[in-house]
Amino acid sequence: MNRMMSGLAGMALAVMAGACGGSSTSPSAPSTGSSTPAPTTSGPSLSFRMDGNLVTATSVTAAFVNGIFTLGGGVPASNVTFSLGLTPTTTQTGTYSLGPLSATNALLLVGNPAQSWNGGVGIGSGSVTITAFTSTSASGTFALNLAPVPGTGSAGTKVITEGSFNVTFTAVPAPAPTASTSSISVSIDGVAWTSSLTRRATLGNNLLTLTGQDTNLRVLTLVLPVSGSLSIPPSQPANISLTFSPTPFGVVSMVLGSQHWDNGFAGGVGTATITSISTTRVVGTFNVTLVNNPINVVPVATATLTNGQFDMTLERF
Repeated sequence: MNRMMSGLAGMALAVMAGACGGSSTSPSAPSTGSSTPAPTTSGPSLSFRMDGNLVTATSVTAAFVNGIFTLGGGVPASNVTFSLGLTPTTTQTGTYSLGPLSATNALLLVGNPAQSWNGGVGIGSGSVTITAFTSTSASGTFALNLAPVPGTGSAGTKVITEGSFNVTFTAVPAPAPTASTSSISVSIDGVAWTSSLTRRATLGNNLLTLTGQDTNLRVLTLVLPVSGSLSIPPSQPANISLTFSPTPFGVVSMVLGSQHWDNGFAGGVGTATITSISTTRVVGTFNVTLVNNPINVVPVATATLTNGQFDMTLERF
């Protein structure tokens, strides 16, 4: 039941290359290459060798938000853009490898139109080493072998060696709330939460799916099995178990950056009640205890969600 959340695999940065001209260099065989120390310049810097050719980014950005470190930079004049994202552990410094269970992602765009290479869960190889990390900055090195992205015209492994970065984090402003006639609200460990940014309810294949997101980008999702002919009223309110068990039960997940909770493991308990459903709207309540999802690099404490309510415009499929 821990369906949705190979969360960080789903997080490879979508970076667009600008300007015109330029093309890919010829691919070469994979190589582990060598690392060079991160530069000690005062400004942000990012450089690496791409198939042996030195690339020094002229525009560099970095952020550390909700436990995720992201870095991006490029050379517009030659249409090269590179980005990576990873989830630091509690020690923050150390080496983070691309691999089958990797929470590290990398993306390289070359040319116009852009050819793409990437690395992530089960794709590519290599590692990123963070040598220094504070609340405002990070520095380190990397060496990567990135795989071609189908459909982009890329071919062969793209070898990145002698990568280094020294960056200051850029503040990322929170998005503004959006108005809606739909809402999901709940108390999370005693703190009120609402779907102030986005919210949606759909019913298809006998599954009612409710999703909400707040301006801190916390996402809450409920997937509730229901009868296709369910109509309340005239039927009585429908109670749906949210307790982890061998029998079918409703699934609830919560994601905040690199942190994942759900009820798909021992300790996940709760109940959802649909109090009203029609062809265009669904209303109900829920209470659930969410536990740590094992995909977390850093385990999270159990979260108790109480007094949950939803009142949503319903889309039927």
